[in-house]
Amino acid sequence: MCRRVSGFRIPFGRPGALAPARDGLGEVNTAGLESALDEALDSLELMRQNEGAALAEEMRSRLTKIEAEVPVIEVAAIGLADAYRQRLQKRVGELVVRGGQSIELDAGRLAQEVAYLADRSDISEELARLRSHIEQFREAIDAEGEVGKRLDFLLQELNREANTVLSKSTEISIKDAGLAIKAEVEKLREQVQNVE
Repeated sequence: MCRRVSGFRIPFGRPGALAPARDGLGEVNTAGLESALDEALDSLELMRQNEGAALAEEMRSRLTKIEAEVPVIEVAAIGLADAYRQRLQKRVGELVVRGGQSIELDAGRLAQEVAYLADRSDISEELARLRSHIEQFREAIDAEGEVGKRLDFLLQELNREANTVLSKSTEISIKDAGLAIKAEVEKLREQVQNVE
């Protein structure tokens, strides 16, 4: 018996189509299936452990690269206040000369402006937080259980600190180091997608 649906013949009543599955595979076949399944699951678990170890090592390597940029930023930030003072004096001197006026610079006022610029561009807090987030990330990598969300949160924080460092400084070496940190954070973000 067949039925036509939109030009196709669909057979009904195929022998054995609705019959129950065969009873019993036999003890030998059942034991073989269980053994094969156990072996496959053990192989899967071993593969996941190996992949996890390789992923953790990759992330540690990227963290080391981020950590190496922090001292570069610190060294470049040491002379910023003095550089700001020199730049400000030069700029004011250029403006005075261009105007053809002879104006006496108030050293106290210049010092206030330099202090303001130095305070506005102080990145010591951001560097301390960067170091803290790096250490927390390392601890999370080694932690048991599900750590994917924690790692993702720490990456957001690392990225935020790098952005703040970039926005507070005009120094090229600081900007280069900040961009290098951001690049490594993005690479880490891709890896963290694979962590539970």
